[in-house]
Amino acid sequence: MANILVTGGTGFIGVPLVKKLNELGHNLKLLIRETSDITPFNDLANIEYSVGDVRDIQSLSNIVGVDLIYHLAGQVIIWAKDKNSFYDINVQGAENIAKIALENNITLFYMSSFVALGPNPKESTEPTDESFPHVDFFINEYERTKYLGREKIKEYIEKGLKTIIFYPGFVYGPGDFNIYGEMIFDILAGQFIGLPGKGESVFCMSYLDDVIDGMVSVIDREDLFGQGFVLGGEDIKIRDYLNLIAELGEVKKPRKLPMWAGVLYGRLCKFKARLSKKRIPYITPAMIIGMKYNWAFSSKSAIEKLGYEITPIREGLMKTVEWYKNFIKLNGKNKKKIGIRMC
Repeated sequence: MANILVTGGTGFIGVPLVKKLNELGHNLKLLIRETSDITPFNDLANIEYSVGDVRDIQSLSNIVGVDLIYHLAGQVIIWAKDKNSFYDINVQGAENIAKIALENNITLFYMSSFVALGPNPKESTEPTDESFPHVDFFINEYERTKYLGREKIKEYIEKGLKTIIFYPGFVYGPGDFNIYGEMIFDILAGQFIGLPGKGESVFCMSYLDDVIDGMVSVIDREDLFGQGFVLGGEDIKIRDYLNLIAELGEVKKPRKLPMWAGVLYGRLCKFKARLSKKRIPYITPAMIIGMKYNWAFSSKSAIEKLGYEITPIREGLMKTVEWYKNFIKLNGKNKKKIGIRMC
């Protein structure tokens, strides 16, 4: 069994990863902030907590003494008043962890993102993979800084860092209340505003359990150091994905809106967010623009080298929809009241 540090362990992907590693018998240390919610782990043994911040390398002195690190911590919200926070966490934070791992001969499993690979080139109709170079533009700060963070990790690989990089697709599953998880909630609650455009763009939808299984499968795979793997799922048109949610939830299919209306609504959301201390926009113009592109990816390498398995999207979504329906039944539809929306 290994001694493992997890950053970002209290997030949507982090919580089930921690529980899986604990189930496998590993000794865990979680890097947390003082405000982190650790209640999901109340019943778990062999977990130690270290308070720190990936942006402050001096606060990370207590994370040594482990065999490997899963680095999941990142700025994953769709917008922030201080856009420098994306760089501070996704780039500088990743470099701080990489530096400590290299100096202490610790293996690093780094969770990047499909956005670090970029959208598919317009002239291409085929899914891309982890070897494909990013296109020559960025749609938002999250994409830009996840790309730059990945590049930092690659620099440290050249210096001798023992690393494997993961590129999950659009991860869906129970318990997600980021933008696409909130969309599932809204469709099932009958309060989804609508899909901008025709919804023809193809997205790579990764089921949460598949991603977790892929990430834990490499613990003893020193032969894979320096490599990266797309942990994807089925590639599906965003229109068909949202309609499938409605079908499985036995609710009305989302209506369609003109693309210009979506962009206008995104601007309104950003404007309201700038006037608030806590509000995060429901959507942004950049997110709407991102829906014009294909984000289709192949997991062939992970399937061949990791034994990665993809849950059929109908099966994964059925479990996900049931979770949200039960959540709505227990908590209601008022997102502000139940804490999904900050204001």
